[in-house]
Amino acid sequence: TPPIEPIKEPEPDMFPPPKPKNTTLSIITTLIFFILLFVIGFWLSGIVRKYAGNFFGGNTRENVVPTPSIKEAVKNLMPTTLEDMFGTWKTYQVLNGKTREAYEGLSFKLPGEVLSLICDGSSCRSQGTYLPGGTRFTVALRGVGQVLPDYRGKIISDLKGIPFTTSETTIGGQSATEFSGTFIGTTVSGYVFSQMRGYMIPLTETISLEINHFTPNGLTTDFLKDDVLFDQILQTLIFPSSSLEKGGTSSPSAAPMIRE
Repeated sequence: TPPIEPIKEPEPDMFPPPKPKNTTLSIITTLIFFILLFVIGFWLSGIVRKYAGNFFGGNTRENVVPTPSIKEAVKNLMPTTLEDMFGTWKTYQVLNGKTREAYEGLSFKLPGEVLSLICDGSSCRSQGTYLPGGTRFTVALRGVGQVLPDYRGKIISDLKGIPFTTSETTIGGQSATEFSGTFIGTTVSGYVFSQMRGYMIPLTETISLEINHFTPNGLTTDFLKDDVLFDQILQTLIFPSSSLEKGGTSSPSAAPMIRE
């Protein structure tokens, strides 16, 4: 029988195996390192450009004109005078209801796109047209020598006697009575309205001007839009030099004022 040699066990390693490296920490450290290099490089390049520009070309910085703000730009586009604002508007005169002659010295303007005024009825007691928002605009003379009576001393109301809300004010330096109402009413020309706003303005001791706009009943209009335009139209009013500087309206009496 041949001799059997014992199997030798492997000798243990002299050094322990190396521990695995933390790869995540290594990536973060590398990333931070490159970021720092980028920041330092950007900072250094700015310094180099600054000194290089001064060395080769002197002071190359240009004068920068500040951009105007939106508010300033809009302000520059706004008209500076009434002539600029209403320069393209058309001038109209108010007619005597009986003679159809223009009342001397009294005029106003309307936008060019608004149709010309026409007489309301054969007697031309008032003149009217339609504003862009659909409301009807009217003017009329009242008092001595006119078809319609003066408003002073009476309650401003519609044809059926429904009174308007009134307040005292001024228009272009002239005293005036503002009237307004939101109800179904009728004018003396037969127009049925659902909303109205206007002014009675004394011109002399016996003659006054009525100017208003209203929504014809049953029609859909942009009253607020036309109301803004109506206020602009009031700014164009030119009164005769003989007009009253201050009004002499008396307290309303119980007699209804049938208005146009």
